[in-house]
Amino acid sequence: MSPGQAEATIDSRSTSPRILIAEDEAIVASDLAAALTEFGYAVPATVATGEDTIERARALRPDLVLMDIRLQGAVDGIQAASSLREEHDIPVIYLTAHSDDDTLRRAMQTEPVGYLVKPFSMPQLRCAIEIALHRRAIGARLRERQQWLASTLRSVGDAVARSQGPAVESEHRVAERIADLEAANRELENFTCGIAKDLRAPLQGIDGLSQSLIEDHAANLGPEGLHTLRQVRETAGRMRRVIDDLLLLSIDDLLLLSAVRKTEPRKHAVDLSRIAKDAIARLRESTPQRSVKAIIENDVRVDGDAALLRIALENLLRNAWASTEGVEHARVEFGAIDRDGERICLVRDNGAGFDMKHGNPLSVACRHLDSGNPFEVKGLGLAIVQRVISKHGGRIWAEGAIGRGATFYFTLD
Repeated sequence: MSPGQAEATIDSRSTSPRILIAEDEAIVASDLAAALTEFGYAVPATVATGEDTIERARALRPDLVLMDIRLQGAVDGIQAASSLREEHDIPVIYLTAHSDDDTLRRAMQTEPVGYLVKPFSMPQLRCAIEIALHRRAIGARLRERQQWLASTLRSVGDAVARSQGPAVESEHRVAERIADLEAANRELENFTCGIAKDLRAPLQGIDGLSQSLIEDHAANLGPEGLHTLRQVRETAGRMRRVIDDLLLLSIDDLLLLSAVRKTEPRKHAVDLSRIAKDAIARLRESTPQRSVKAIIENDVRVDGDAALLRIALENLLRNAWASTEGVEHARVEFGAIDRDGERICLVRDNGAGFDMKHGNPLSVACRHLDSGNPFEVKGLGLAIVQRVISKHGGRIWAEGAIGRGATFYFTLD
């Protein structure tokens, strides 16, 4: 360990976001580490050189790096950030006293998730960190959706090719269609990410400045002024959630919803337990850093359309998986119960949950953006699920509580 570098002992079971600090002034680094710890983050190490930043990030794989631009050694903060982005896609927030045009131009080329000019307030730093971590989580879910779409389309292509035997020209058209759809998905992702980036910067400023006014000038504002500023912060928060949902409105959701609307079920015996196990296996592959206990009841069989029911069950399990992110001892379950002679299937998690006073989240799948509902439907997933169950003559409903998870039940005719 080189001079100026410190390392903390972190409980490997901790679910707190892990933030590496790259700062060559020991007192500043120590103060930052103390503040982050107080905020509930984990600080696995502080480093003073660009070389150490790259080395420790490679070993620790933090969720975020707070990076001073002027560091000791031959590698400065911008060079270190570029390396982290290329090798591990680790997001960086610059904390620097430099805001000249040349430094800004170099820094922007590394696509940081934040740039704070010293001196800054701790509330401003915390806002920047929370936005950066949330953006990273959204990016991970987008990549998961894209991988799932590509896998699904390739499976369809393989099935068509097998059904056509050695017919190369059928197979060629399917491959071209897959390529077109993947390109469309990337184009939509780039477009929505660009919009989100443009909108987040002023929102961050509004939120940070409002919090600073509340903390530094509360005595001069009076009760009415404080109430107004808190409303401003709440409104900015709702706007951020709208942006997050925009990012998750991807082409695969639209394609699936359209396909489900046009498809009439072809019913036969379907092993839902097998579908659930396959879905969980893919979720583990796409998020290897997560530890989620999956409980899948064996031999849950129903009569229905296998392809449509796979779409519905995968959406419910993916939603449950995402809802447990950051939850200690995360758990996702699939099973079935018999009640009054009716077979009821269920997907349960111990994640974020939702407030029952806002009603069934399935009934507000297309209008949740205008509500204050903390349970936010991501994309059109639940609308697709509802359509599949409806086509089978069944019904679907949900139960949950904030911070205590959710359970989705469904029946089939």
